Amino acid sequence: MAAQGWSTIGDRVRTARTGTRRTQDEVADALRIDRSSVVRLEAGQRKVSALELAALAELFDVPLSYFLSPHADAVVSRRSAVAENLDEAARAVWRLDVDLEDHASSIRWLIGRELIEAPEIRMTAATPTDVVEAEALAREARARLGVDGPLPALADVCERFGLYLLVVDRDADGASMLLDEVDGLGAAVIGGQADPGRRRSTAAHELGHHLFGDAYSSDVGISTDDRERVIDAFAREFLLPASALRHDWPVNPDQHWTALVRLAGTFRVSWKLAVLRACDLGLIDTAERQALDARTPVLGDFLAQLGTEPVRDLPVGATGAVWKRAVLAAYRRSLITGVRALQLLHGAAHGPEDLPSRCEDDTP
Repeated sequence: MAAQGWSTIGDRVRTARTGTRRTQDEVADALRIDRSSVVRLEAGQRKVSALELAALAELFDVPLSYFLSPHADAVVSRRSAVAENLDEAARAVWRLDVDLEDHASSIRWLIGRELIEAPEIRMTAATPTDVVEAEALAREARARLGVDGPLPALADVCERFGLYLLVVDRDADGASMLLDEVDGLGAAVIGGQADPGRRRSTAAHELGHHLFGDAYSSDVGISTDDRERVIDAFAREFLLPASALRHDWPVNPDQHWTALVRLAGTFRVSWKLAVLRACDLGLIDTAERQALDARTPVLGDFLAQLGTEPVRDLPVGATGAVWKRAVLAAYRRSLITGVRALQLLHGAAHGPEDLPSRCEDDTP
């Protein structure tokens, strides 16, 4: 491996060590080397064996590909560098990046076997630069989906636009990246420890990044804060269209809370988003928004209005239907083992007995 390669691995080891709050002495103990060798390793001045990389992957609880992926830096270089004094939130973001790299690597593998192809829906509109354009793009995306009302499972929705989403067991929001192998394809991971409404908002936000074509970059002529505001506008209109709120909106303020409970439950969005949308659209004023924010509905309120509990979307391990079919096609063609298939299904199948039979006609 070239010197640049060892330098990259050394930097990744240092990043993983600080991201997991490990010391150089702990790394030395795991590799059975002295601390000075760890210093040289992190500086890219010492080679690392395959067995040592496997030991480091176990120590840091990261996939082996984290150290070896040629695409890894393309993700991390657009994040803040990992420092020695990271707080827990920043460490969660780093973990999410590791998850994203691993998921993207699996997507690339499936692309290489022609099991994942170009997106079903390609958006051709210009990249939005303000809220009005972002909301228009959200309405166009809904039109292309053929959905007027509540959106179905967002993992399936995102796949139709070429964004392959995975929900991971992290206390963080989300991250996404564009893939170079096929134009219009991308990877996204969503933290699964947030409440269901927030998870859907995060997924819609990452879809906005994907459709805007700037998963991590902000070099489009406006500031990062403005960019996020524009993407948030896309996500809100995509999840809860203005037309849905304006339709039959009650004139009587005493009925506003009940109307918003129905909307939040039907469209499966957070209470905060539902109230914010009503305020942004001028249906309620700031004072009423504050009052409504404080009246968060409980399960019984949704049961009273809808007769059922809102269907929870994006649980930990969730992926879309296209992803599951691609993984199982790889298994049936004997391209992956049963163990690997179960790993990539992320809990959708529980054991070997849940996997389909392998047909002779399917083997390469």
